[in-house]
Amino acid sequence: MHSLSQRANTIVCFGGIVLVGVLLLNVLSRAFFSDHVDVDIKLNEIHRFNTQRNFEYSFISIDLDANLEPLFNWNTKMLFLYVTAEYKTKQNILSQVVVWDHILTEKSKANIHEKRLSKYPIIDQGLGLKNNTIKLTFNYNVVPISGILTRHQVGSSEFKFPSVYMKEVY
Repeated sequence: MHSLSQRANTIVCFGGIVLVGVLLLNVLSRAFFSDHVDVDIKLNEIHRFNTQRNFEYSFISIDLDANLEPLFNWNTKMLFLYVTAEYKTKQNILSQVVVWDHILTEKSKANIHEKRLSKYPIIDQGLGLKNNTIKLTFNYNVVPISGILTRHQVGSSEFKFPSVYMKEVY
């Protein structure tokens, strides 16, 4: 006859094995879900472009149209969304600045049609923004309940900073 502790041990071990099996199936099922979405991103306006001491800064706003609903499935915990401004300077081969970010946890809010999004300024400490071409790129990370966090880049547009500094535009 088995004691109570032996029976409890058997039940707990069996439960652990079942849980690991379900998590493994969850991770493997990720391959069947699409990670591609269509995104339209473009510059709305340059609000301010100026210099101070030895750095340049600019406040921009962007227009973003994205339907991220296909990314939500039963294994999606949240999406981390962010827009980067990428450019080259004499000192740096590639400079990347995050100009907007957002954490999305609900599928009902995954259809984004926003105008004039603005959150963070673009700051370059080497005076490399004037008359430079900037590429805006939409990035997102899919954070699963279990499995590997995946990073994606979709949708981009380019614009050029003016050759003269400007004060705030309303």
